[in-house]
Amino acid sequence: MKRCVEVVGGRNVVLKTVSKGRNTQQWFFDSNTRTIKSQQFKDRSFDIQNAGRSNNLQVWKTNARWFQLFRYRDGYMQNEKGKVFDVSGGHDSENRNVILWNKHKGLNQQWDIVYVDEMKPEPKKGELNTEFGFYVERPFYIISQMAKGRYLDRINNNLVIKTKNGFNTQEWFFHQPSKTVRNKKDNRSFDIQSAGRSNNMQVWNTNSGWF
Repeated sequence: MKRCVEVVGGRNVVLKTVSKGRNTQQWFFDSNTRTIKSQQFKDRSFDIQNAGRSNNLQVWKTNARWFQLFRYRDGYMQNEKGKVFDVSGGHDSENRNVILWNKHKGLNQQWDIVYVDEMKPEPKKGELNTEFGFYVERPFYIISQMAKGRYLDRINNNLVIKTKNGFNTQEWFFHQPSKTVRNKKDNRSFDIQSAGRSNNMQVWNTNSGWF
């Protein structure tokens, strides 16, 4: 799943699932101030908190000081002092903070620049999402290949296998915005219990975390 830098709350910089058309995920280089500005908040630029005396990255009112100047070099978003954008702790998870850190060449510091007008459109309802292998919002069954050919079903939030019964608890669909598989009954998504720290599967409120 592709994630990108997004501004939330008008200030904080986090990692989010890519959603084409969301202005909070779009940025542009302003040649007058030499800063990278938010498409959503055009008077604000990437900024290192406390006038550069911090590792925290934010979006702040443009002042074009050194702590707002960044360059894209060899896959790194690098500031005037040599620090780079860094996904905190190296955890590839939704809403993870993006900070500044010394370059160590980890994947959590490397970025691609994709211009909005070059992005492929997201698949629409009925079209195939080739990355995930599902047709968008096209209901399907998940059928066991064991001898009885039972269907994936649920009892409350627990996943079980049952004989085909025609209930919508046995119907699933791929939801493009959240990139999750949802149940037709109440739109809850597949989920690994305890935020991924378990082997138990369930259906749960959608959060688009890796689990």
